[in-house]
Amino acid sequence: MKKFFVYGGCVSRDTYELIKNENSLTHYVARQSLISAASKPEKRIPVQSLPLNFNSRMVRGDIESSLFPKIIQNSDEIDIFLFDILSERLGAYRIHGGTYITNSTELVSSNLLSTFKIPRTLIRFGSDRHFDIWSKSADQLKILLQAKGLLEKSRLIKANWTDITIQGTPTPQFRGMDSASANTLYQRYYDYLSGLGFATIEPGPEISLSDKNHKWGPSQYHYQNDFYNKIIEELAKG
Repeated sequence: MKKFFVYGGCVSRDTYELIKNENSLTHYVARQSLISAASKPEKRIPVQSLPLNFNSRMVRGDIESSLFPKIIQNSDEIDIFLFDILSERLGAYRIHGGTYITNSTELVSSNLLSTFKIPRTLIRFGSDRHFDIWSKSADQLKILLQAKGLLEKSRLIKANWTDITIQGTPTPQFRGMDSASANTLYQRYYDYLSGLGFATIEPGPEISLSDKNHKWGPSQYHYQNDFYNKIIEELAKG
């Protein structure tokens, strides 16, 4: 049995779900851009008003920049740090004063920003500004993982988006973006992480297809079983 720390989007989550009975989950951080994770916590948003459900906990964790503290807190209980960078597609807000939070659907649904009058600017995924801030955040993640002896225990999932299911039907698009465009935007992010020394698991294009029977429905980043099985096979190699 191995102890997993899972960070990122549904790709890492869905992979772990298939092996959870043989392993244990140390902690899970979702809906949190690496930009937000490396930011100082944003203390001016009233997170105390949030309900105690999963989505709200993730929003609160994002606003409080919980990833790095949780890695430090749980570092002795991590055998595999499994992560993806799917949440970067959401972009991030720069809040006046220098903090960052993720532009997640859950944040919008929370209505926390409806009464938050401090100026903010949306930094869109794929822009040079986003990549510049994100790459500095990636540097910080490497430094922390290295300091805690976790860099060699880290596995990045490179998930190439798809516009088609194994049944031959099209997938819904995220904010009107086709998979080729998304994969082009993502490439320099993956290249940067590879250059930092992160071991990467990349299922081949022939199995990077969605499934209309996926638990969460067809999506450009919800995949058929062979995709996840390939990741599990690579994880088992150590």
